[in-house]
Amino acid sequence: MASSRTALVTLSAPLTALRGLGAKRAEAWAAWGVREVGDLLRWPPRRHARFAAPTTIAALADGVDATVRVVLQRKQAGGRRGIVATRLVVADASGELDCVLFGPRWLAQAFARHEELLLRGTPGRRGEARQFVVRGWLHAEEIAGAAAGAALLQPHYELPDAIAPRLHRRCLRAALVAVQRELARPLPAHAAALTGVAGAFADVGELLAALHFPRDEAQVAAARRALALDEAIALQWRLRARREERPARPGGAVARAAEWRRDYVAAWPCTLTGDQQKALDELVGDYGRRTTMARLLTGDVGSGKTLVALFPLVVAARSGRQGALLAPTELLARQHFATLAGLAERLALPPPQLIVAGEALAARGVVTTPLVVGTHRLFAERLRFADLAAVVVDEQHKFGVQQRARLLGKGGAPDLLLVSATPIPRTLAQTLFGHLDPTLLRDRPFAQRQVATELLAGAARKTLGERLRAEIAAGGKLFVVCPAIAHADATESRDGAPRRRAAAERVAPWLARELRGAAEVALLHGQLAPAEKQARLDAFTNGRVRALVATVVIEVGLDVPDASLVVVLDAERFGLAQLHQIRGRVGRRGAPARCLLVSHELPPESEERLLSFARLDDGFALAELDLRLRGPGELLGARQHGLMGGLYPEALLDPDLLDRAREAVAAGVRKSLLDSPFGLPPVASDEAIW
Repeated sequence: MASSRTALVTLSAPLTALRGLGAKRAEAWAAWGVREVGDLLRWPPRRHARFAAPTTIAALADGVDATVRVVLQRKQAGGRRGIVATRLVVADASGELDCVLFGPRWLAQAFARHEELLLRGTPGRRGEARQFVVRGWLHAEEIAGAAAGAALLQPHYELPDAIAPRLHRRCLRAALVAVQRELARPLPAHAAALTGVAGAFADVGELLAALHFPRDEAQVAAARRALALDEAIALQWRLRARREERPARPGGAVARAAEWRRDYVAAWPCTLTGDQQKALDELVGDYGRRTTMARLLTGDVGSGKTLVALFPLVVAARSGRQGALLAPTELLARQHFATLAGLAERLALPPPQLIVAGEALAARGVVTTPLVVGTHRLFAERLRFADLAAVVVDEQHKFGVQQRARLLGKGGAPDLLLVSATPIPRTLAQTLFGHLDPTLLRDRPFAQRQVATELLAGAARKTLGERLRAEIAAGGKLFVVCPAIAHADATESRDGAPRRRAAAERVAPWLARELRGAAEVALLHGQLAPAEKQARLDAFTNGRVRALVATVVIEVGLDVPDASLVVVLDAERFGLAQLHQIRGRVGRRGAPARCLLVSHELPPESEERLLSFARLDDGFALAELDLRLRGPGELLGARQHGLMGGLYPEALLDPDLLDRAREAVAAGVRKSLLDSPFGLPPVASDEAIW
């Protein structure tokens, strides 16, 4: 008979209804957004470890992974603190076996004498004695219902520190039993229609049980797919609500936008690509509507995003109003300012105003200039605009949504153009930014990039100095990019021993020695005074300095057309999107250039990732790879993920799921698998664009 506590468990019950989850543990879960029993059942495993059909102790072969079903005879924990070796003596009908497993000292307390266990690991020898190194284990209550000789799958989860894995699995089993009657209903039609799911589960309870404790990998995949569809539908409802929030443009449509576009194109001393022409057409189309522009512009390195991005500013200025461009760094802001100043002169517009740290504001903080370029200083409370009509945010992923909203709030429903320096795959752009109209630039002004990428690891690093001297001797100009500024910035290597990251302040004198006076070396990083940074960059741009040692301050926006070589030290520490932006600093006019990735110690998974990067020079293909390897958080930044919990990445990345989710929303589907409403919770304040 169920206990009184278990009888109170429902999907909407607080976590404290489950035995073992007291107030402190429930509070730890609440910090992760899990507050009710239904939330806990939705929380997916990261993976399942497979326990093969068990063999007998007598049949074990040294070096061959195996699973044994045994009874614990004795146990002992060695060592005093930290990670220790716990030794178990176990037995089955064929004999005894000495086992060792590694973990915290308290781990020995998790095993009870005479308890039945399922152990997964590798047998071998320690001297003359046989020893079984345990890689995973299941306790008696977890294998009680398993058929003899059957394989088992053990779920592994990302959990708060206060929640032990065994306790979590125990709570899940108790919850599935307690809510069994509540979930004894067929799958809703939108979930049952999924390929591989229809007919796979008798009811919703069976689907949730399969998510956590499946019979096989196919069953858990089908369950995940159905729950990912739930998440995708919830996201589509929120995006739909945000699209409907788009305000009306003060004054209505801009009648002369098409005429101004022709003048704008003529003011550029270059021929536009087909994608740039199409992008400007889309912006002109936005000005033909009565609602404000809300658009995302993304493109590969060198695709000419700046040419498109400045158009809303010009439209605002020609309408007698104001346009502001927000950049994340002063270097990038100054570069945009110089470009916009030249453009304004050619279009007979007033010169733009630069608002960065150290630049004086008007007495009352009111900006009246039609064209403005600035950094985070644009967020200042005392800074106001006379009539802000357009906001362009470059490198939008470097800013929080609340920061963007603060700038938009300085105008009366201004048009918004977000510009991403990181190519975003179309599927992700249409999902995470579904409330925006996406514009993608794939074409480059120069038909063929000629940047060869090579990995220098281990002994190959010794050739670096010689290569750099050869580049300077051939008249080239080079960047060396470091992950740290100062030598004091330490890290941990894979074996736990401290190792210094390549620091710009030490690499610069090393490079000067290696070049042997053949070229002057400059150092550039974010802690320099703004004027000094600009002076050193100008010296590199005009050729007085031909070797620049820098941090990731040069990652985006810097345009040095004749830079021919970029070297990335400790390349394994950078993401693929970041490496692609760094590589984009060379070969910017189609001339041959090279990128050298240098690594001191390279784990196999990092080597595979960097070799893939060396083969690919398509930013969208690299972004897809980065998504598969590391998830959307690495590509876009954690601050961009207020829209959803992100439990099921398929909800962002699977085109078929997204199409089904849109169809479900269009059909008015309002209930999830757990019978909770979609899209009804209010959008959090940090998610509001306007």
